[in-house]
Amino acid sequence: MASMNKLQHYKLFAELFRYPDEKLLPNAKVFYGEVKTRFPGQAGKLSKFVDMIGQKSTKEQQEYYLKTFDVNAVCYLDIGYVMFGEDYKRGQLLVNLQNEHKKAGVDCGSELADHLPNVLCLLAQTSDEGFATELGFIITAPAVRFMLTKFNNIDNYYKDLLGILLEMLQNDFSGNGLKEYAFAEESFTANNEFLAPSPKMTVCDANCKQKRF
Repeated sequence: MASMNKLQHYKLFAELFRYPDEKLLPNAKVFYGEVKTRFPGQAGKLSKFVDMIGQKSTKEQQEYYLKTFDVNAVCYLDIGYVMFGEDYKRGQLLVNLQNEHKKAGVDCGSELADHLPNVLCLLAQTSDEGFATELGFIITAPAVRFMLTKFNNIDNYYKDLLGILLEMLQNDFSGNGLKEYAFAEESFTANNEFLAPSPKMTVCDANCKQKRF
């Protein structure tokens, strides 16, 4: 996986998935500069996102965000819910993520520990490479991939943003030594309400000594 100092782009990326305010456009422009330098192949997609939010007022950005992730949501940004719904496994995930947020100094604000921006900040701030690998490969990448299935043919600029995020996650977290924890291909279909756990997944077992989740 990428070394810890090469995961700082996830902290910048997290700001683009927060509820929009007047900082969204400036933050997007800063991140665009980072992407052009480090991930030039994805700059075009991000440029489209910057252009689209630049055409909207803050109020319009907020309405668009709510329609995408909240009111009659296309998908949700709480990745534990995306994966497990209200199953007890989400509760275990939340408890373990909260512990890791505390250790890494991540302030989750008013959102839960599995809210995507908080998880991305955790990827950037944790000093534990093994944990970051597990969080990136076992949890975050498959959750984002499943979120994308909910958009199907929907024209939405957050769809492009999630696509960029998935490419980055797959680039940074190849899953060496963790393949047995991967989700089956048939899990990634919009027909599934949630991303069902693979038979070998133990990430949400609070008593598991090998995995932190």
